Amino acid sequence: MSALVVGSGTWGTALAVVLARAGREVTLLCRRSEIAEQLRLGTHPSFPGVTLPDGIETRVFGEPLPAVEFAISTVPTQKLRGVLSEIAPTLPKDVPWVTGSKGLEIGTQSLPSQILGEFGIRLEVAILSGPSHAEEVIRNVPTAVSLGITDPELATFLQERISDATFRVYTNSDPIGVEWGGVLKNVVAIASGIAIGLGFGDNTIAALVARGAVEMARLGVDLGGHRETFSGLSGVGDLIVTCFSEHSRNRAFGIRIGAGENPSALLDDSNQVVEGVHTTRAVHELREKRSIEMPIAEEVFQIIYGGRGAAEGVEALLNRSLKEE
Repeated sequence: MSALVVGSGTWGTALAVVLARAGREVTLLCRRSEIAEQLRLGTHPSFPGVTLPDGIETRVFGEPLPAVEFAISTVPTQKLRGVLSEIAPTLPKDVPWVTGSKGLEIGTQSLPSQILGEFGIRLEVAILSGPSHAEEVIRNVPTAVSLGITDPELATFLQERISDATFRVYTNSDPIGVEWGGVLKNVVAIASGIAIGLGFGDNTIAALVARGAVEMARLGVDLGGHRETFSGLSGVGDLIVTCFSEHSRNRAFGIRIGAGENPSALLDDSNQVVEGVHTTRAVHELREKRSIEMPIAEEVFQIIYGGRGAAEGVEALLNRSLKEE
């Protein structure tokens, strides 16, 4: 059983480790030769104290790739098109592909699965999403995720090959809902971070998670997803972990805004991709075009892009007219 993982960041490396522990032969494709060398020594700079298992072979962009049964892309959404353009001649296009990336491409608003499809991947691209921080997955912390794909045979094929003793994969026939869940939850995570930065407590965060899940489902269903998907692992499950975890970049970004930092300055100084920032603008455009009520997402947009203060945004939410849940 052989697999290709494209991208040697934290998520790609964590998934390569999952596959290797399950007995797969894994090729981990790296952009940087120095990372490839370190991986060959059994370590990764982002995971101090973790020794990688046997069974992971590293290759650098441009090197020929061995034949594989399936492939997983973990390249961040904003870099995906450039990476695929660079390595397109070596990609296996006739095997099943999975995307583990979340987000919308700036400019095109394309999802990762759509970008992969543009590069000649011939089978339906499956969506791997759910509450799965790489920092925990690589340390064998029990984790469950959704695999969104409509083809039942491909679903079973990939489920059996990606799952291991502590990484449980559930199939889901709603890839649209699974992929959009991973996109939309980041906006609510920023809102939760803002509330934390303002000094609010668990009651507030829980309310944002619950009402944020409703907003995610409203837009997700309008985009073609199934409502029940947003109550599952790739919806509310991923939302919970992103809103409460210290590993979340979107939550951390929101905390800094709530604590008084200027959003524009944060965007200029950020060294890490905060997917929810771009998603917030895209959701604002989709919400207006489709006339979907999403007050939390809209306040996040106004705080990041409209010059509204964090405390003003909270006040606007609290002063909305009373209504049924």
